[in-house]
Order: sequence, then C-alpha cells, then structure tokens
Amino acid sequence: MKKIRIITLLLSSILISSCATKTPEQSIDRMGTFMMGTATPQASELLAGSLNLADYRDQWTLDEASGSRILKYVVYVSNPVDAVKECMTIFVPKEYLNDDGTVNPNGKKQQYTALTAPVIYKNGVSGYSEADAENSASRFADYLDAGFVVVSPASRGRQTKANDAFVGKSPAALVDLKAGIRFLKANKGVIPGDMERIISIGTSAGGAMSSLLGSTGDNERFLPYLREIGAVMNQSDAVYAAQCYCPVTDLDHADAAYEWMYLASDSFTARFSNSAQPLSAFKKALGKNLAEAYVPYANSLGLKSFDGTQDLTLTDTRSGSLLTYLTSLVEQAATTYLSRIAAKGPAAEYTVAQYIKGEYTTTSRNMMTGKEETVKGTDLSSFLSWDGKQARITDFDAYLLSFNPRMKDILAFDTFDLSSGEDEEFGTEKEDFVHFSTMVGPALEKLKTLYPEAYATYHDAYAVENDAKLAERVYLINPYNFVGTNEICTPARYFRFRIGTKDADTSFLVSLNLALELQAQGKSTVDYAYVWGEGHGDADYPGELVDWIQSITK
Repeated sequence: MKKIRIITLLLSSILISSCATKTPEQSIDRMGTFMMGTATPQASELLAGSLNLADYRDQWTLDEASGSRILKYVVYVSNPVDAVKECMTIFVPKEYLNDDGTVNPNGKKQQYTALTAPVIYKNGVSGYSEADAENSASRFADYLDAGFVVVSPASRGRQTKANDAFVGKSPAALVDLKAGIRFLKANKGVIPGDMERIISIGTSAGGAMSSLLGSTGDNERFLPYLREIGAVMNQSDAVYAAQCYCPVTDLDHADAAYEWMYLASDSFTARFSNSAQPLSAFKKALGKNLAEAYVPYANSLGLKSFDGTQDLTLTDTRSGSLLTYLTSLVEQAATTYLSRIAAKGPAAEYTVAQYIKGEYTTTSRNMMTGKEETVKGTDLSSFLSWDGKQARITDFDAYLLSFNPRMKDILAFDTFDLSSGEDEEFGTEKEDFVHFSTMVGPALEKLKTLYPEAYATYHDAYAVENDAKLAERVYLINPYNFVGTNEICTPARYFRFRIGTKDADTSFLVSLNLALELQAQGKSTVDYAYVWGEGHGDADYPGELVDWIQSITK
C-alpha cells in the first residue's frame, strides 16, 4: 500500500512568485491561474434553489468587451455547507447562446460549436484556502477567444467556518470541485459545451486539486461526502484532462522530499525577505534524517522513465538514476530557453553567452510596489553550459544554491509552530491547526540523544500515526494513493504538468514522481516539463496551453 502526500502554498507565495524577473525571451504570465482580486458574492447574488440551469436562462448577461455571456454565482449543490463557497460562474462565447438563454447548436467560434466546445474548469485554490468564483471574463480572454467554455467554481478551504465550526478542512475543497463537475454534466445540453471534454486547470494547491480531479474520478470514497452536500449523484465526476501547474501535493512526504532536494543548503531566504537565514545545527540534523528517509520511500515507488526503458532509483541522497533523470529534465528546460535566445540571432537583447554569464539587465514590475525595477542578470556559468545545441547542468546543487535557492525553513510543511497552511488544512471542526506528518517523528527519534531538549519538546507532538480520521483526510487529497493502486477510478485521458525551474515551494520530485506513476499506469497520456527561469505559478510559454487543449480536443 502506498503512503500519503500533499502540500500547499500561502497566498503570500503568489505575490512573491510574481515578482521574479522575466526576461524578454520568456514573457510568461505567472498570475493567470491564481484568482486574485475576485469578489466574494453576497448571499442575495446567488442563484440557488434549482440544480437545473434551464431555470436560470433569463439570468445570463452579455459582456460585449469579451464577446461572452455570463451566468454568475450558481449554487451547484442542493445542501450547501456554505453556498457562497459552493457556487460557480459560467462564461461562454456569445455565439453559443441565443438571447433567451437557450443553446444555439449552430453557433460557432473558431474550430468549435456550442456542442463541441471544450469546457475549462479553472479552480482558484491557492494554499488550500477557500476560493471564490471569478466574475470577470477578461481573466479568461485567451480561452474564450479560442472558443472554449469557461467555468470558475468557488470551493471551501482550510479557513472556511460555519456555525463556529471549521467546515473547509480536507477533503472539502476536492469534494466541492467534484460536485461542480457532476452539476455541469447534469446540465449537458442546457448550457453550451461538451461535458465529456472538461479540462481541469489549477496552480499550486490548485494544481494539486487538478491532479486529484484527474486521478480520483468516480472513486467511491468520496460518495458519502458528496451526498452530504447534495451533489448530483447520478453523474460522473471524472474529467477529460488535467493541467497541473506546480502542484503542491504529497504532503505526507513533502518535508522529506524538500530536505532531499535542499540537503546542500545551510540557509533559507523566506518570502518578503532579502536576507538568508541560517539553519540551526539541530534543524540541519533533522533535515539530513528526513532526506535519508526519503531515499527508500522514493525507491519503493518502482519508478520508470516516461518511455518505460529505465528504472529510476536513488542510490543515496545525492546519487542515482532518478537524480540524473531529474537533472536531464531541467537541462531540457534550459535547452528550450537558450535555443529561443539563439534563434533570435541579432534581434535578441543578449546572446546565450551573455545570459549564462549574467551580462545583461532586464526590467520587472514589483507586484508589491507596482514599480518597474531594473535587475541585473545572474552568473550561471558555475553550473550551466551550452554547446550550441544542448544545455548542461554540471552541478545540480550549485544550480539550486545560486538559481533556485531554498525558500523554507525546516520543517517546511508540517511546521514546529503549526503555522503552515498544510497544518491548517488538516485541522478538525474544532481544532484549526494540527500536525499530520508521519515521517517527522521517526526522524526526531534519531536525535533523541544528540538533541534531548528538542526531542522532548517536539517528539510527542508528531506522534500522529494512530489518528485514523486524520490519516483518512490526508489519504483522500493525495493523488498518489489513487494511481497504480487498488483504488477504482476513472482517470483523465490527458495530464499536462508545468513547473518553473525557479520554484522552491516544494521538491521537484513531488510532481515528477506523480507524473511518472500516471504514465506507468498506462491509462493516461502525460506531458511533463520544466520551464526555465519561472517561479511558482503558471510556468508556461505564451499560447502553449491553448495549443495543447486544441490538440487533445480535435
């Protein structure tokens, strides 16, 4: 039986990742997926009382600027815990709807009709927080211009409360998102869109939710939760495809995975900080124990390369075919990026050689101040080389230390002081934050003699192995538990993962291992890649996501 995992991101991470420098060669919108600036609707604005969207045909509004019709804040369950957090907004190209709110079967936009248009299911989850339904079509312009239908679902999250109880802890967000999919499928033909071509998209914890929607479709473990909120029970909650940006998942092993990745780091630079903070000797020792514990865990997964020809294992914390394979994928990202610079020739603002040596400047808008800032390039020559066709990472740790440095303290996720979003995600109705990791206790046990005071202070707090209810809630939001196991699910036919090479929010192996397991399962086509120079967010080159969606919905 496989173990559990998943991780998260605080809202502040969204802000900081947006401040990272963009070079002219890459101009990627990292913020596209995060639902920042959404407005929480008032109860009076909700469309509730019916799960048949035909009853709301007169509620569609026309947005001329985007060329779309919008149906706002439809409650998608009959017994909501918090209706404001269990509603959705639907955006459709105006060609697909008649003025009376009925579907125009002959309406066409780009290569699609009202009956064949794929449905983008864009969740706004970040840091496992509650999410609001988007109300502005401008945020989805690329999708609507391509002829897609777009759905923005609200969902409960770790801080959601009702009647003095916390009602949004795991697995509430995933249950809500599943209920939204069932609701859409129940209204097939009532609204435009091919409900057999629903494509889930999410970033960070939202990327985790997208991976879960793709891997847990129709799993019976969620049925009691769905019945409780009045979800449509005679429909499937499987999705056709899942786009997963920087998914923060595998929480049960997230601390160990992070320590494996950043084992060479002696400090961390936290968000909103310009200075590195040293790691104490105790924390370094704990991190080493966790990193070492991650090796047998990774090897227990039985991973193979995407083409199935190579076994991927770790010999120790800093060698093995899995590390070599990971490095090669980062090299592919650098190759793509440097090739784009080289292809511009004289039109490029700097040469490949100048980029590698950091002999250039670029501008970036600081999201905190709103001001444009000039940023000098970073010298990457200590670890990055280029032969004219292929980039090489000569030292993986040097790459991390100088280009993608450690951002989180030890422990990164199940924190000592119970301050993380992950600790809050696994709270109870009455207890907001709890410890959840089963790996920290054994790692602390090994330090009992060397650090007796620290051991005495923390060990009992991490004794969570016998909490069955907690174990279930960790299990349910861990996609690994539903891939290649005895769990019966309807997986997505397509998965696409994109992760920035300057993303220090979680270990690269968290998403890579999941993608490898999905590919090995043989039921899904997996497209996995890193994007050079991008931080935690929508790491992608312009237009490539829309191109991918078009390619799988021909």
